[in-house]
Parts: sequence; C-alpha cells; structure tokens
Amino acid sequence: MNDMTVDQIIDVLADYVEPIAGSCQQAQANGVPMPKAEFCILTPLRFTRLSTTREIGQDTGQPATSAMGYTEVRQADIQVDIYGPGAGDRAVALETTFSSSYAYSKIKAINEKVAPLYSTAAIQAPMIDAEQQWQERWTLTVSLQVHIVVSFPQDYFDSAEITLDPVGPRP
Repeated sequence: MNDMTVDQIIDVLADYVEPIAGSCQQAQANGVPMPKAEFCILTPLRFTRLSTTREIGQDTGQPATSAMGYTEVRQADIQVDIYGPGAGDRAVALETTFSSSYAYSKIKAINEKVAPLYSTAAIQAPMIDAEQQWQERWTLTVSLQVHIVVSFPQDYFDSAEITLDPVGPRP
C-alpha cells in the first residue's frame, strides 16, 4: 500500500545518524532496556503534507495487478535523542552536517525518495535512568522531505467491444 513506511523512513535516518552519533533504535517500538554506551533514540513526531495529492496510473496490463497510485510530498519530523559520553559533541556534529550537501548526498544515496531539510538546535535534556543515575542526553529534531505513493487496486481495460442497439424506427 505505502511505498515508504514510517519504519523505512526511520531506517534511512538511522543509516545516516549512526556513523555520527551512535547506534540507533526506534522509540516506542523496541521494548528493551536502554543501552549503557553511546546510542540514539529516534521518535517520529509528525508527517506534515507539503503538496497536493496527485494520481498516478499503475496499469500493468493485467486486472489482477493494476493499481492507482496517489503521490504526495510530506515533511517527516523526527526527534533524535543522543545519549552517553560526548552526547553534546555528537549532537552538534549531527546538527552541523544535517543541512549540508554531505547529508543530502548520503541520504539520497540511501534512498532517493528522502532528502534532509533542516535541524533544530541541539539542546541538553538530561534524564534519570532506571538505576536513579543521571544520564547525559542531548536532543534535536530533524526534518526530512519524503515522497510517498499510496497504491490501491484499480481495474483497467485496454480494449472494448462496442455494439449498437437501435431504439426505434426512423422517420
């Protein structure tokens, strides 16, 4: 149905973030304790529509596999929480590179339907972990442009047989 899911968008971002800020996990979906080393938690916040929906015919020549696609551009805002020693430096590195040609090239190489837009400023947001210890955490929100196509089955035909039925006598 969707050719770009939330999980796929998170995976694209994680592939970009991991070399800069540490291993990444998606928030609200992993169900495991927080790691103790350097790591990041990615939380999808919102997917704002940036364009009008357009229709794309996806006629394969076979009624069983033909579809109609609906495409639009969305802005995906994802919160990146960076934990562990040096979290502030890693947050600044991510913020600095995210709006650069480096980020554009890297992210487009991972998936051509995704591009970086901008990042908020990194802020310190320390927290107390399960062991009642202060954990260093820095957070920022990154925005990505994502092209999404949603497809639904659609009947098509490529030929028609037309017959005429007279409706009455001619005068």
